[in-house]
Amino acid sequence: MSSATNSLWSTTTGAIMESVQEISLLIPDSILFGSLLLYFLTQNLAYGVFGIFIIETVLSHRLLSWISSQSVGPSRSPLLPGTICRSGYKTPQFKPERMFLHDNYPSYGLYSITSIATYLWMATKEFANTMDTMGEEWQSRAFVAYSLIGTVVLLFALVRWNKGCESLGEMVIAVILALLTGTIFYIVNKRLFGTEAMNFLGLPSLVTKESQGSPIYVCAIEKDGSQTA
Repeated sequence: MSSATNSLWSTTTGAIMESVQEISLLIPDSILFGSLLLYFLTQNLAYGVFGIFIIETVLSHRLLSWISSQSVGPSRSPLLPGTICRSGYKTPQFKPERMFLHDNYPSYGLYSITSIATYLWMATKEFANTMDTMGEEWQSRAFVAYSLIGTVVLLFALVRWNKGCESLGEMVIAVILALLTGTIFYIVNKRLFGTEAMNFLGLPSLVTKESQGSPIYVCAIEKDGSQTA
């Protein structure tokens, strides 16, 4: 490649990587604002409950961070100084008092994305049977969703680890706690708001007589043509 081509390639890849890095640092704040905006625009209950779940995740992380500081002493994350690893919206000036600080232990970014991934995985699993029933073009969508969810979390963790934002032990603790938190809050929100609050795709609900408590009547045809129940 010529020097001009190399320069153009470096500039393009650098801009892309910086954009991806900034997007990852805005999670989950950007997802929260986006889900609330979609809820107000579409009045889809699933987006509203999802926004509530993200708020629950943020508050639970603050609680876990407080418990950790009270039990083993204060610990701050990320390891690197400055804003390169700090999650949340930032101002152009480096003034901590003007920022949304989300750098408490354990890894706020990885905790949030894993908790959100757990919630979306369980929501997809909730309607997996419906997608299987809707035909061949829908049967593979649950598997694709599971694969993409796992890939996003894995790439997010690798980027944070590669940049030295958190230690491996802190990341493992954050993932384990996030899996538990996501599962618990999914079950709680489902019981509070109903299964339809987890229906992001607007899929139809499969209802059987057994689930409604109605008996099933079986009719047999006799040889003379009459029917008996």
